[in-house]
Amino acid sequence: MRFSLKYAPTVVRLMVGVGLLLGGCTRLPDSAPTTTPRAGHPLRWDAMEKCAEPRFEDGVAKFEFLVTNTSDHPVKVYYIRPTCGCTTVDAPQMPWTIAPGAGGTVKATVDFRGKEGEIAKELLVGTVEATQTLAMIVKVPAMSPAMRQQNQAIAAMNRQKIFQGDCAACHATPAAGRLGDDLFAATCAVCHESKHRATMVPDLAFAKERRDAAWWTRWVEDGREGSLMPGFAQKHGGPLTPAQVESLVEYLLAIYPTEPKKN
Repeated sequence: MRFSLKYAPTVVRLMVGVGLLLGGCTRLPDSAPTTTPRAGHPLRWDAMEKCAEPRFEDGVAKFEFLVTNTSDHPVKVYYIRPTCGCTTVDAPQMPWTIAPGAGGTVKATVDFRGKEGEIAKELLVGTVEATQTLAMIVKVPAMSPAMRQQNQAIAAMNRQKIFQGDCAACHATPAAGRLGDDLFAATCAVCHESKHRATMVPDLAFAKERRDAAWWTRWVEDGREGSLMPGFAQKHGGPLTPAQVESLVEYLLAIYPTEPKKN
């Protein structure tokens, strides 16, 4: 099996599951108690950690953090950065100067499509005083057996159907702008790395035949007739551009075995 250090973080992620498993995430009330983020820091947030328990069909979890400058001087926030690409931030324009006694709101949206279990994401808030960390925990619900069977039945009739209608939220939309390991995590892991992987979905870690770049490209672009595997290339109505297909094939060659295991 060939391996590239380029993809080491993803290997760890896939070994522990698509999401970072945590214990006991409970929903916080809308008005959480004030918490001091760090001794002496002038910015105080309504909470340094918040949890969300969205519905499976929501696809995203939304968070809102309230901040107050408790000092007697202005505090300048130079950046508010998410720690991964599945999180977007809605905040005042940077740099953001907060006057004494004033405050504001920072909103964030975590895209959990293709993930299961409890996942943790962070926002890094940069000031001269110190970098603060806001934690967001999402308790991702599992797809119901009835919904899973319904989706499989739809795919059996038309395997490209997963890129249309409600199915697109999990199988097409997350692919936008992603490459390599991020693309795999967003579009492939939902089926191939799921804890509840369907029996008809092949285990990519097991090679039955030689798998070179042409082999992977054919499977990614065209899928397989008579199965649930769709063609992900745009020429078949899928979401992937040629550049995305190339990056995904490079990742697959680096992370999965290319030769069948000898007895």
